[in-house]
Amino acid sequence: MATVLAMPPRPSAASRMPSAELRVRLKTSTLLRRMIPTRLVLRRAARRAGEIWDQSPEGRLDARTVMETIVSGTPRSGEIEQLARQYVIERALDEAYTWQPWPTPEIDAASAERLRAALGGNRGVLLSSCHLGPFFMSVPAVATMGVVPYTVAGPWFFETPSHDHWGRRLALWQKRSASRMVLSTGSFPILSALLARGETIFLFFDMPGSHETRFLGKTAMLADGSARLAVESDAIVLPLRSRSIGHRVSLDVGAPLDPRQFAGARELHAALARRHEHWILESPAAMADPRSFGWGAGATPLEWSRPTRPAGSPPGEQPATR
Repeated sequence: MATVLAMPPRPSAASRMPSAELRVRLKTSTLLRRMIPTRLVLRRAARRAGEIWDQSPEGRLDARTVMETIVSGTPRSGEIEQLARQYVIERALDEAYTWQPWPTPEIDAASAERLRAALGGNRGVLLSSCHLGPFFMSVPAVATMGVVPYTVAGPWFFETPSHDHWGRRLALWQKRSASRMVLSTGSFPILSALLARGETIFLFFDMPGSHETRFLGKTAMLADGSARLAVESDAIVLPLRSRSIGHRVSLDVGAPLDPRQFAGARELHAALARRHEHWILESPAAMADPRSFGWGAGATPLEWSRPTRPAGSPPGEQPATR
């Protein structure tokens, strides 16, 4: 804990981009990508994704499965086919965005005011996000306000990047991180101490845990660390959402949730679940496949059950607590 609390108010030193075979280097070269307008890269990615949808039965089946997993039981369950096609496009856009120069997300006046008010107060701030849209750009947007948050990450984030496509992606995330990174394992008391002393932390809400929650029209066993941390440390909770608008990115900041106004962590957790559910159902195709960020085979159209073993694979972070 002493090591974490002593971190300087700057992100950790970035990893160097590892070498890889020529084909991979060309595909993942950020230097080359700077020479191509993001608008053109995204347009080409969307066009190719449409071709994949038309030509790949396996791709269509997988996309339908993902959308069924997300929207079954919700008012959008009758839109599987349309959403599945859009999901294929969204994944292609995310991949394209990853290697382009990241734009600073736009923040509307109401969102900016909520962010300034919370960050300028004397209480800790818990930024709560889901794996929706270009979520990896949320923290850099907050950093433009002069605050470097602490972000919880699974063990995978701290590994030495390998000499392949995944390794170069990991190195890029490490390099572009605008956070002070905290290892998820055993992090609850550390995060509670940080919030209690008025710091800001970024935590994903949609991670598996042991709290039975009604979420996206089904029973989901979600981690409730966000709510329990807020109650224990008297921290303000700010829901966040990053979304793509053409070649631009926007950061939405929801109304703050004050633990003092809730009967306890259970009630706060339910309110946070409703906020994120509303945003997800506005653009369900922009959500990452739950199986890829910790749920594995536990995420199905009928329920999201906790995996038998904690998952440590990207792109998601591990819950701060079970």
